[in-house]
Amino acid sequence: MSTLHVVGPSANPAAKASAPLCFLMDEDFVFRQNLAHELDRLDIDVVGFSDSSRLMEMVEEQNPDVVFLNLNDAEPHECFRALLILKECRYPGAVQIFGRCEQRILESLNTVGVDCALNMLPPLRKPVRLATIQRVILEQRLSAPAPSAAPAGGVSLADALARNMIQFLYLPKIDLRTKVILGAELVARAAHPEFGLLTPDQFLKGADQEDLLKLSRQALVNALHATAGFCRAGVALTMAINISVDNLVKLPIADLIAMHYPSDQEWHGLILEVSERQVASKVDLLRSHLPRLHQAGVSLAIDNFGRGSSALSLLTQLPFAEIKIDRTIVQGCSTDTANARICKTLVQMAHNFEAKAVAVGIASGADLQKLSSFDCDIGQGFFLSKPVTVQQMNGLIDTFLKDRANAPA
Repeated sequence: MSTLHVVGPSANPAAKASAPLCFLMDEDFVFRQNLAHELDRLDIDVVGFSDSSRLMEMVEEQNPDVVFLNLNDAEPHECFRALLILKECRYPGAVQIFGRCEQRILESLNTVGVDCALNMLPPLRKPVRLATIQRVILEQRLSAPAPSAAPAGGVSLADALARNMIQFLYLPKIDLRTKVILGAELVARAAHPEFGLLTPDQFLKGADQEDLLKLSRQALVNALHATAGFCRAGVALTMAINISVDNLVKLPIADLIAMHYPSDQEWHGLILEVSERQVASKVDLLRSHLPRLHQAGVSLAIDNFGRGSSALSLLTQLPFAEIKIDRTIVQGCSTDTANARICKTLVQMAHNFEAKAVAVGIASGADLQKLSSFDCDIGQGFFLSKPVTVQQMNGLIDTFLKDRANAPA
């Protein structure tokens, strides 16, 4: 059985996550991390930056709901540059300026944002309480169109399931030492006849638990069929699925594997990714289901690792095959000293617990190089590869097998 070599990096506009997403440009790393922890409780993701150097790249990839810009007295041009970048991107979300400057200076720069046709919120003076930041996000959520049975694109999850519109793409997971594809994480899309492929934030809002369970079941069956197909082609790839603990417990996972994976093919296992927050609240429930999962060849990965305060204690309570380092720590690790130190520590921590360290959301070559220097095992993100169809994965397999056949002995 062979492994699949990476063809090369591929830039692609990133689909937004199903949870609201905000960007934060502030030179204070501790403030950025504290904010990420607080907003995580509201199911809001945060991507932090120390300056505007990568803002355009990241906005175009992830299209956040709100961008927070710190007006630093020492470097006010960074905030001004960020506004011009957002204008050039035609950024449609809200922009919040804050800083230690006098109010008139904050308002002056806010006017620049208005002149740039940006959706500017009233500026805030530092120190800004985390509760105030939370309120800003909540108000933006409340002012946005309320989730309904027919969210953006005119389709709900129930509708997409009933009309067989759900499709799965594969986000490759790359071995950072050998530069080969070890497997892929499944990502769901809804193929709308008019609006094209819809991302989860466009069809998951308002979904009930029964429909989410159906989606998880479809993802599991799709992963099994895809793994069997790659195996027949001569390449060993391990599929991963992001799943809630509730759905993991309710699905007859071992029975589905026996039903949908050919008994005469080599089984390379399946990885179920569970968020750190859910693991922390449902450790006992997960532990009770581990024996049957392991017997079926299923292992666990802990997702969003490093975002919460209970990360270390979780590793002592459950065995994880992979530790997925949160993108808020990965992104910018090449330029942000604090991010780099945390990444290095988390990689070492994963290895100490005999798990693979997986860097999520790699967005630049510099970050990739830094993570490799930390001996990080696996990477995924739009810099390495965009999510691809099963046909595109098969194309990568064909290319690899031809290269291997033509390689000198």
